[in-house]
Amino acid sequence: KTLDLTDPKSFRDLSKPIGALNESRLEQLRMRFKEMANMEGQIPFLYGTHYSAPGYVLYYLVRQAPEYMLRLQSGRFDA
Repeated sequence: KTLDLTDPKSFRDLSKPIGALNESRLEQLRMRFKEMANMEGQIPFLYGTHYSAPGYVLYYLVRQAPEYMLRLQSGRFDA
């Protein structure tokens, strides 16, 4: 099968976020949002990020400037 870049069906609808492209997925997100709204101290959200996102950034930065790695580790290499 060949990708036809002139066919509009080859592209996703950019007016919607990824989670809204599939109706069942969107419904799950909405249900979770409603459940979180009932939880005390919890700010409801539709899309969350994984806690490791800052780790990806640090990994990239260390690869770009490895001389700063020991500064991140207080001058000691801890293996």
